[in-house]
Amino acid sequence: MLAKTKGIVLKTTNYSETSIIAKIYTEQFGLKSYLIHGVRKRKAKTKANNLQLLSLLDMEVYNRENKDLQYIKELKKAYVFQSLPYNISKSSIAVFLNELIYNSIHEEEANAALFHYLFNAIQLLDLLDSNFSGFHLHFAIQLSKYLGFGPADTGFKTGSLFDLADGKFHYNQRLGLYKLTENESLFFYHASALSFDEFKQIPFTKPMRKTMLYHILNYYQLHLPNFKHPQSPEILETVLS
Repeated sequence: MLAKTKGIVLKTTNYSETSIIAKIYTEQFGLKSYLIHGVRKRKAKTKANNLQLLSLLDMEVYNRENKDLQYIKELKKAYVFQSLPYNISKSSIAVFLNELIYNSIHEEEANAALFHYLFNAIQLLDLLDSNFSGFHLHFAIQLSKYLGFGPADTGFKTGSLFDLADGKFHYNQRLGLYKLTENESLFFYHASALSFDEFKQIPFTKPMRKTMLYHILNYYQLHLPNFKHPQSPEILETVLS
């Protein structure tokens, strides 16, 4: 079946001297693998720079049920990045986002709400002029909602402690194995309940940013079976420091 869909490039692997296999999260079909012939040729119809990580695409694809590899008839950029590939801080954040998405999404069915969140968030990062050093933290907490284990922020009260294990805020309870401190819990609440425009106005230190990234990744590991820890956080924190 020939169909049109938008897509987000998550991974590319060389298949031969001139071809690649691209893992693309699509609006219509979920996560798919596409064999793209000739993309590494000098005069290729499909340019390799269209398949950079997190590239946002418009595609016409052949979708064949029960097949591991699909094929693309035509693709083009749905959005042209203005700053993401050229700003080292943004590109480092993008590498982390890409790893987090790829390690979290394994579904082969369409999820329109999740796709639209990812598509819009990537554009937002590209368009931000400043004050984006906490974008990856806000993104990760928001993503957890679409993956089905977002914080239950409706029960938050000042002084509540967030429990990474059950994803809830608890009032008048002592610290436990998976409970965050009051300040860390407040950070989690803000990242969950606020838009990024609101969230970025809240000041936090570099040590807090590093600590919260550690807690967020633990949160993912507790709630996503076989979640693979991203390799990029150390590089990311070095670039943002």
